[in-house]
Amino acid sequence: MIRMSIVIIVLLGLAMLLGPVLANNPGYVMIVVAGITIEATFVGLMLVLLGVGFAWWGLWWLLKRLFHLPRISFSFLRSRKERRARQALQQGVLAFARQDWQNAHQLFEIAKSEPLWDKARLTMASYSALRAGEMARANQRAAELDPDDADTSLLLADLWLFQGDAVKAVAAVAPQIALAPKNQPLGRCYLAALQQAGQWQTLLEQVPTAIKHQWFSKNQWAQYRYQLYPQAISALAQQGLFDEQASYWQNLSAKERKSVAATLGKVWALALSGQVESAEKLLLETLALADLPLAWRVIQQIPLGRSVLQLRKQIQHWLRDHSNNAYLYAMLSYCATQEGEAEQAAASWQKALQYQPELLAIGSSVKG
Repeated sequence: MIRMSIVIIVLLGLAMLLGPVLANNPGYVMIVVAGITIEATFVGLMLVLLGVGFAWWGLWWLLKRLFHLPRISFSFLRSRKERRARQALQQGVLAFARQDWQNAHQLFEIAKSEPLWDKARLTMASYSALRAGEMARANQRAAELDPDDADTSLLLADLWLFQGDAVKAVAAVAPQIALAPKNQPLGRCYLAALQQAGQWQTLLEQVPTAIKHQWFSKNQWAQYRYQLYPQAISALAQQGLFDEQASYWQNLSAKERKSVAATLGKVWALALSGQVESAEKLLLETLALADLPLAWRVIQQIPLGRSVLQLRKQIQHWLRDHSNNAYLYAMLSYCATQEGEAEQAAASWQKALQYQPELLAIGSSVKG
């Protein structure tokens, strides 16, 4: 407001100074182009140019509305409100990067006057409102986006997953995956939604697509196998639906079907069905020392009970040459827990943490 007042005062001052001069001496302008002569006073010429400028602006405004022409940006002519919106957008992005969710979603609300960034602003506004605990505001911002856009589907799926409704998350992503199977973030979200929804058969059916379109990097997929196959196979087996001759399994490559992760799923299924001796035997036939860092997360959930004698012997054999391997001590702790030896389990677990404290974040079968 102060700046506007200064501009008005300056214009009035110039008008008072130059007005009488131009009135008494209007000047004379003559333009000759290709035999055409144009004569006018200086003031008259300025008025004509001003009128032509307004006519051109009106024509451009009309054409832009009729044919949806792109917007031409003149930053130096932006209104104070637009500059404030752009500044708020910039500060909101920085707050988003700092995970300052409360401040971020408030700044994105201020940035409403920046239409060029509507998609990014609304998406980040929804995510930051979600993290700030403003669930209604997060849903409201998501509803303002194009429902047919793949990024919108990804956002909606994330919102539904956060609210614990994985079935709706699957419904939000599935149509877009069919249209854009190469969309890696969308593909990863789809698998996560299927997993949380317990749609294990559909999840296994999507594995060839995930591998073909590289939804995960090679290293990521090697780790993700242990999240996917053990849960899917054991869950399907409990429901009486796991069949190695079924198309959803046969369509997988031999490498996937014979992977350690897939075998752990079968071990888990055998243990849950009461065939613990067969489960331990299959585990020992498959498991190698190099598999333990990834396999440990799954093994600690498999209820082998007292059928861990051979497994314990194998672990102790490996310890002779690898006495500082934290995962071997974690496995000893698991075996002791299965056999009901709480003190020995706790001692082995403390030994594992001594060599690798990060195991505490993974969790263990030992409490306290």
